[in-house]
Amino acid sequence: MLGYTVDDAQPFVVSPSTALRTGLSRVVHEEDASSILCNLSFYVFLFLYVFISGPTFAAEVQNLTVVSYPARPAKLPLWLAQDAGLFEKNGLKVSLKELNSSEELIQSIQNREGQIYAATANWLISGIGDGFDLVFVANTGYSVLKLVARPDIRRPEELRGKKVGTGEANSSQDRITRQALQRLGLNPDRDVTLVPFGSRSVQRLNALLKGEIDATTSNEDNLFDLERRGELSKVRVLADNESLKLFIGAGVDFTVTRDLLTNSRNVVKGFVQALCEAIALARDDRSWADRIYGRYLNVKDPALLDFMYRTYVEGAIPQRPFPKTENVALGIDEFAAKPGLKNKKAGDLVDGSIMRELESEGVFQRLYRKPREHVE
Repeated sequence: MLGYTVDDAQPFVVSPSTALRTGLSRVVHEEDASSILCNLSFYVFLFLYVFISGPTFAAEVQNLTVVSYPARPAKLPLWLAQDAGLFEKNGLKVSLKELNSSEELIQSIQNREGQIYAATANWLISGIGDGFDLVFVANTGYSVLKLVARPDIRRPEELRGKKVGTGEANSSQDRITRQALQRLGLNPDRDVTLVPFGSRSVQRLNALLKGEIDATTSNEDNLFDLERRGELSKVRVLADNESLKLFIGAGVDFTVTRDLLTNSRNVVKGFVQALCEAIALARDDRSWADRIYGRYLNVKDPALLDFMYRTYVEGAIPQRPFPKTENVALGIDEFAAKPGLKNKKAGDLVDGSIMRELESEGVFQRLYRKPREHVE
């Protein structure tokens, strides 16, 4: 540890033994016997505080309840941090509450059951609109998206006058479809006919295969299933996340209560750091990823595990899980009528300072030899 500076302005190091010897010498020569024990206790405390690392000398472990829904591949960092003991390493005892439906998630938000929520941004934004004061602090990825069409449609401009499958009006999926079309130079209200389906992309993909629509967005998992059935030639991929620069929808967004962030900032920091360490661990040792997907998503097929590792661990899950402001903006648009969102902007609900602190402290340089640039 750096001590005081001397005349040449160079720091010098005080060893633990020197600190104790100096203090004990003063105690023996300058204090009477009745105060020796008191002073000795002080120097022992000082030694522990200064020279023992934080986690070793930390206060009692912090308990956290993390509410999670739904189970999806980009949640690997959360599950891995739990199973590999990375939360405990950062001084936390995390209880994961995995829910089975969006209705359960909404109820959990209304009942304030968690201090941290791992879910898609729009559900969390809905809860904020109802008065739950949550702040977005991290994002560990998104559902890989592709715009697919009939095989005879070779270019995006050939979608003019065609029917494009989408989600229900004003849903997140509908907004994503509209943004995808706009980024391809198409007006979703004039150039195509939008045909609403349910929220699941597999419904829209099946409608495409049946000839009910000409194009739709679909996640990568559905296309993998299509390939395994030998039917991939029945669709043509026109665009994807990378070509569209569109990384929203079906994401894994992490929110914390504003009270927790304000009053227990180090707890939130430890939680986010554990997520970062889990991402690095999965990239370094694939066996962890395979075990996590096997346990939490019941994926056993080697070909599917290989696909998921390439698509998510090496692809969609970021090395630096900064919160995604665009996800929040999409949710605000969807639930703008709710009173808790009046005059709210995405930036009001996002706090990237925890991630910036970890970055400035060199966490990613330690986790990766060649850290990537982050994009907020």
